[in-house]
Amino acid sequence: MMMKKIARSLLTILLVCSCAVTAAFAADDITGHWSEPYFRSLSAHGVINANGKGEFTPTAEISRAEFMRYINRAFGFTEQADVSQYKDVDSDQWYYESVRIAVKYGYISGLSSTQMGPDKAITREQAMTILGRLCKVDAGTVTPSQLSFSDKSKIATWSALYIKWAVDNGYVSGYTDGTFQPQRSVTRAEAAKILYYFTGTILDQAGATYNSSSLNSDTKNVTITSACTLSGVTIPGNLYISEGLNQSAVTLSDVTVKGRLIAAGGTVQLNNVTAPELYISSPFTGREVKVTSAGTTNIDQVTVMTTAGLTQTSLQAGASGLKQINVYGDKNMPLTLNGRFGKVTLQDANRLSLSAGAFVESLTVKGAATIEGTGTIQNAVFQANGAVSAIEPQTYSFNKGMSATIQGTSVSVDRSQPNHTLTPATVNLPYAGDVVLAIVSEDNATVRSVMLGDRVLQAGYQYDYDPVTGSIRILSNAFSGLSSGTYTLQVIMSTGINPTATIYLGSGSSSSNSGSSSSSNSGLASLATQAVTFSATAGNAANQNVTININIDSSVVVQAVLLDGSQLAMGTQYIISGNQVVLYRTALEPLVFGRTGTMNIVLVLSNGNQLTVPMTLV
Repeated sequence: MMMKKIARSLLTILLVCSCAVTAAFAADDITGHWSEPYFRSLSAHGVINANGKGEFTPTAEISRAEFMRYINRAFGFTEQADVSQYKDVDSDQWYYESVRIAVKYGYISGLSSTQMGPDKAITREQAMTILGRLCKVDAGTVTPSQLSFSDKSKIATWSALYIKWAVDNGYVSGYTDGTFQPQRSVTRAEAAKILYYFTGTILDQAGATYNSSSLNSDTKNVTITSACTLSGVTIPGNLYISEGLNQSAVTLSDVTVKGRLIAAGGTVQLNNVTAPELYISSPFTGREVKVTSAGTTNIDQVTVMTTAGLTQTSLQAGASGLKQINVYGDKNMPLTLNGRFGKVTLQDANRLSLSAGAFVESLTVKGAATIEGTGTIQNAVFQANGAVSAIEPQTYSFNKGMSATIQGTSVSVDRSQPNHTLTPATVNLPYAGDVVLAIVSEDNATVRSVMLGDRVLQAGYQYDYDPVTGSIRILSNAFSGLSSGTYTLQVIMSTGINPTATIYLGSGSSSSNSGSSSSSNSGLASLATQAVTFSATAGNAANQNVTININIDSSVVVQAVLLDGSQLAMGTQYIISGNQVVLYRTALEPLVFGRTGTMNIVLVLSNGNQLTVPMTLV
């Protein structure tokens, strides 16, 4: 009796199992279908699941809401927005949450301001537009007429750019008859194939470590949706770090990206990473995407569209890190820099913040940007009006007619002419000796080096530069070994605008005096102005620049000006213009304030003589 019961029980179990297996195979409608591998892969990641009957219905059209649900799952999107503006999105419908998530992440627009159309079938052009927005395809000027499809007149203007991008990247193609059929509905199988190649390898296991064996062999892209580490791989296409990560940590080590590296979310560490472009863009205003580059990281271009924090640390010799940074957006989406950076361009009315110790080698400002913080800017070029900087760059310049507010002061320089000059511009030396020139500068620039002909002069031995007075003295050692002739003296400035002067050595005759020769230069100089008067009191008629006219041979130059034995600074306290020596009122006032009587102005000449002009103080 017992044996019969056992036998009946076994038979029942076998029948149940048999029925279950038969039902499963009967319900599996993708086995052998061309879309099977795409469904299998996406189902393993929970992106597209079978229905209650175990069916995927590959040939069925999918709705806009279904496509949103697939996208949300594929990229790990979970945050939700208010969708009360859409009157056709009911809170008691299954798609309510999917629509709220899609709107939050900004990749879909309604059919109108009040209609989302969640139940309507999604069209090919709508699907391509969603993918293009997710991939941060740059806004362009592609029009339907520029496409090659025979039905391009049916393609909407708003989708033309994204269709071209999708076709160029192989995510979709036209039909054999030459059409694209933009309004044609997308089937579930088509959606599975598109998403499979668009996402590529999905890395969605939190805390996991991935390597080359983790990547699909038949896809180019990689999509990261959870905190993880990826190392030792070359990615043929794009690497997408999802905004669904929020600020979770992602580490890339020894990774080469052939396409675009997109950071839409996360706190990203780049160790020895190479890519042509890093594109930072998040749908969340004010949520900072953080990226740190280290080691041998080399990223040619960095495009920053939204709030971001960039750090460069421990870069090895020869590594450029984040090489050139272009910033877009507005002041509500600041970029914070930590570490040392090369070129940074503010394309709009951006907001740039430099942390303590941050250093920017070259900053270009193309909009009414705000620059704040305590870092250092080596050189800045202001190409637009309205910029405000709390940091004074070490050197800076302006396009013609532009201005900026730097540390509370409005600054404007017309760059239609060079902003540095040497005075005097021509020097005649009958013999090798010291030459004193003034660098007249319109901005905060420094001398990097000095050249005499093709000779690079040695600071302290062949020339001395006083950054306080702006004077530069070419010492006699600079002319050692040079024969008589004409030489160009060039001062290499930090702004890249390098003033020059011409030095006639030995023969003493400039090319403008074609009728003279070395034997005809008498080397004589005399005063046309015998005495001058000056007052330090504002309103007094003598409270003005002091001008001394001299009769001077072309072979002689004024090398220095002394006031009661103290040397004045050329460029800041006096200038030499032709046969005139002009002492600035503003320079004399503090030197003579409270004094009476007479002070002597002495002109030191290159021929060894001196001319003395008494200055009476009134």
